[in-house]
Amino acid sequence: MLKLLTAIVLMSATLNAADPAVTRTFYVSGVECGSCVYMVQQSIGETKGVEDVQVVQIIDNYAQVTFNPKTVSDHQIAQAVREAIPLHGTPYLATLRVKMPEYAKHKAAVDQLFAGWKGSVTLVPSLEVKDEFAIHFEPLKADANKAEPHGWSLATFTEAMKGLGVDFTLVQEGQ
Repeated sequence: MLKLLTAIVLMSATLNAADPAVTRTFYVSGVECGSCVYMVQQSIGETKGVEDVQVVQIIDNYAQVTFNPKTVSDHQIAQAVREAIPLHGTPYLATLRVKMPEYAKHKAAVDQLFAGWKGSVTLVPSLEVKDEFAIHFEPLKADANKAEPHGWSLATFTEAMKGLGVDFTLVQEGQ
């Protein structure tokens, strides 16, 4: 009996260790000082499923977040950024940046996808960088009946792009 219990515990630990952690760069607006960095880092770090977070304040402020997408969604992380106590009166907002070769060629299809996600995320084309756009997160609506993770996720976008045969890359800092 003890051997069986030990085997189950080891198998459970192995399965949990196999959960795929991902690291994403969330660009964060509103960070003006070191205390802002602390508030955003603290809020993200307290989110269930987040394994590591580093917030950096430079020209493009960002949070490098390592998390388990089976436990927490990109939207929930963006919501944690939004819920950090704003020290200068303006809420902190998280975005993802995407590079899509020949974006103009795929613009109509991508716009249609984002129209379906209205109320969750919006797409904002970059004025400075060709074939790049930002994904802005709307406030996450709580759903007590929804199991974790909930809200919009990059996996949703990835599957939709695969269905359209469109390639893209996520803009990541420090990688």
